[in-house]
Amino acid sequence: MITKYVLEFVLHAKDSSPKIIKNALAEFGSDLTVTDCQKQAESCNYQVNMLTEDPTLVFDLCSQLGRIRSVRVHENHKL
Repeated sequence: MITKYVLEFVLHAKDSSPKIIKNALAEFGSDLTVTDCQKQAESCNYQVNMLTEDPTLVFDLCSQLGRIRSVRVHENHKL
């Protein structure tokens, strides 16, 4: 049985959008949601929620888009 993880985090990014973030993360999981920007100076805070088998890949990719904050990771016990 493959372990899946629920990721909830804030991505603080410049020059991005929910569409860009979704396109970048789509192949790494499912149930992906990205909230619209909460403006903070010249950057935005995007709330990202998704289900994935490999949180490390997701965080590595997101670190290229911006700064990751407020991370919550837990196993999905529904599977």
